Amino acid sequence: MDTLCFGCKAKGEQQSATTVIAVGHKAWELCEEHGNRFAAYLEDLFKDEGLAPAVEQRKNVVVTGTIPGYEPDTARQAITNGGFDVSGHVDENTAFIVCGIRPAPHKVQEAAAAGTPCMDATKAGAFRTAVTSGEWVAEDPLPEVSAKKTAEDVRRETDEQRESRRKREADAMSAYVHWQKTELPQRLSESSDRWAEERKEKEDAETRRLAKAHLEPELTENQKIRAWAAANDFTLNPRGRIPAAVKSAYDHAHAGQEALPEVG
Repeated sequence: MDTLCFGCKAKGEQQSATTVIAVGHKAWELCEEHGNRFAAYLEDLFKDEGLAPAVEQRKNVVVTGTIPGYEPDTARQAITNGGFDVSGHVDENTAFIVCGIRPAPHKVQEAAAAGTPCMDATKAGAFRTAVTSGEWVAEDPLPEVSAKKTAEDVRRETDEQRESRRKREADAMSAYVHWQKTELPQRLSESSDRWAEERKEKEDAETRRLAKAHLEPELTENQKIRAWAAANDFTLNPRGRIPAAVKSAYDHAHAGQEALPEVG
């Protein structure tokens, strides 16, 4: 099953995700079209094309085997979006090798000979976590593989060897399916709950702002005294200190008003 674009899913469509937009602890997987669209929106919003790409030459990454949850082209595009070049063979420029289900023996052997770090993409959610976080951690041991098999080697494979290989592949796929059914829905649910809470906080703040905008501005104590004095035939200068006699009369007139019971 391929990883789908958030933007397309929101419109009821299905399109493979090839890039990620991350803000803080949140990340959105997007197809190329939505990625370009949101990038253009941010450029227009900030009047800036963003940070320039690093000038250092990008290192190569070798991908071998089937990565659970990703079509081959989608997985390679995701790695390219992460700032790497995808290469077919391990060499001195190879940053690490990504090993999926049934990796090519000769590529694993090349990595072993060169001491190239390995990312085990058969671990549940490992590749997807790297894509969404942008942190490509390659600290796994290389898988055990035999030399490149010929047709004669395949015919010589014993039932035990064949069963062992199939079991490893089945265990890797089972672990991924379990992650999809358990951990992934929980993460999506938590993300949805956080989104709903943040949306409600924004709506409440906007409601308070609109309500405050329609209320009469709160008067200061001096403004209240001047308004009362004008309504009760006191003559005051529009500016300056309010006479003590006027303040005393205002206090006397309002003494105990807040303590009076409401008449229903």
